[in-house]
Amino acid sequence: MNVSDLALKLLILFLPGIICSFVVDMFTNHKERTKFEFILHSYIYGLMSYGIYWFVVTKFGTCLGLNQSEVVFLSSLLDKSKDISFLEVFHVCLVAVLLGCGVTYIHTHKLHFRLMRKLGITKKFGELDVWGYFMNSPDVTWITVRDLENNLMYDGWVQAFSDDSKEAEILLSDVVVYKNDTGEQMYEVNSQYLSLDRTKIIIEMRT
Repeated sequence: MNVSDLALKLLILFLPGIICSFVVDMFTNHKERTKFEFILHSYIYGLMSYGIYWFVVTKFGTCLGLNQSEVVFLSSLLDKSKDISFLEVFHVCLVAVLLGCGVTYIHTHKLHFRLMRKLGITKKFGELDVWGYFMNSPDVTWITVRDLENNLMYDGWVQAFSDDSKEAEILLSDVVVYKNDTGEQMYEVNSQYLSLDRTKIIIEMRT
């Protein structure tokens, strides 16, 4: 087996890991990853997908009509004469999609950080910055945004917001706009999009 054949074989075998990494990257907010990090994550997710598939086949293979001898991942990887089982790769790709959804759920709800915080292992909250931690709080629904530069104050329900604080973008509904210094009401609108300099605003939470 030459280098190109080995590379093609590895690509096919670790396709589930690539799919899982793509699902996680697509549906989670995270810092930009390097190519090396993406490859490393794909490798880890790929091994996890094959491990889960092997466990399912071992424990429930009879019920599913699968035989443990059909798991040929390692043998096809180590033995150049062993052919790849494309049916196995397809099944593991399905496992990878489910694994990606599971990892996405854990990442979105910060379950791993909650567990580590509860055990006293870390104090990190898992968001990209304090902006994300504050805006993702379940208590943050109705807020007051004070635009200090333009002497304006916005009261409204939070409908959407940017992923990080670099661009302080907020979409509010049922908005009432006041002058910030006097509290004089200026107008009301059904919804309003704000893109403000985060260093010149104050956001207050209302219960």
